[in-house]
Amino acid sequence: MPYLILKNKYKVRPLRIIFIFYWFLLAYILAALIFWFIDLNEQNKELTQLRLNAVNVHDTYYIQKINRIENEEKRKTAQYIGEGVTFLLMIIAGAVYVFRIIKRQLVQSEQQKNFMMAISHELKTPIAVTKLNLETMQIRKLEFGQQQKLIRSTIQEANRLNTLCNNMLFMSQLDSEGSSLTNEKIDLSTLAIDCAEDFILRFPERKIEIDVENDIIFTGDKLLLQLAINNLLDNAIKYSGKEDVVLIKVFKEPKKIKLQVIDQGSGVEPAEKERIFEKYFRGASKQTKGTGLGLYLTREIVKQHRGSISMKNNKPRGSIFEIQIRSSKNI
Repeated sequence: MPYLILKNKYKVRPLRIIFIFYWFLLAYILAALIFWFIDLNEQNKELTQLRLNAVNVHDTYYIQKINRIENEEKRKTAQYIGEGVTFLLMIIAGAVYVFRIIKRQLVQSEQQKNFMMAISHELKTPIAVTKLNLETMQIRKLEFGQQQKLIRSTIQEANRLNTLCNNMLFMSQLDSEGSSLTNEKIDLSTLAIDCAEDFILRFPERKIEIDVENDIIFTGDKLLLQLAINNLLDNAIKYSGKEDVVLIKVFKEPKKIKLQVIDQGSGVEPAEKERIFEKYFRGASKQTKGTGLGLYLTREIVKQHRGSISMKNNKPRGSIFEIQIRSSKNI
């Protein structure tokens, strides 16, 4: 533990030095701008005074010359003020822009670090569980029921690893802008039922209900839609209790198709509702297993199908994640 504290301390120190240098440089530039204005204004006053002293009192145009010199001084002062304000605004705008970029880069760096830690754990866990289950069946003579329990656990971890790999693959395609839809005729009703039944087999102790209208035909990418539905179901399973019901619904409305995944879990904090679809965002429940990619990738998949996804509270508790797709994409 002391090592970790010391390690984090040395990680924070370079960032602190960067910010101190940044604010020092900004303060120096602003101070230089102020001294530049003061110096020019003083020079303007001295030059004006010399020109005034050079005017002959007995000159016929004495008053006009004095007025012209004083007006010239005011014009120069106004020019310096205008240039100073312009430079000041440009410096402030540039400083804010650079600060936001640096802050965004630091946030992204921290998110990626947390993601790599989470993904390492998510990859190691199913591998370790699978290895342990197989070694147990190899070494010990187990009863049929015990064998089936270990096999079911192994399949569950393999499915979890498969979902994780699919998420990673699709994210890499998004980052490289290489993702494209494979448009095919899909029975969305059958696809939703198949996904739900797969989760029923994977989580026999959980209560998963299905309410799907028949023959909802849709044009889209079957694998990506399956990934989106699985992510929503997995999210509902993770963030609800063992006794809570998870419901998947698919139905038609005028000019749109709706798919809902409803849970009775703890719900989402109001402050987090605007961020739950952000990349790597995991919210307050970070003790729950996950990488922060599921909802983000689901949103991207829905967007590619020209649809929308939203989240609202379920009553009395829980969440409702709803996908809406225009029925104009129906066949």
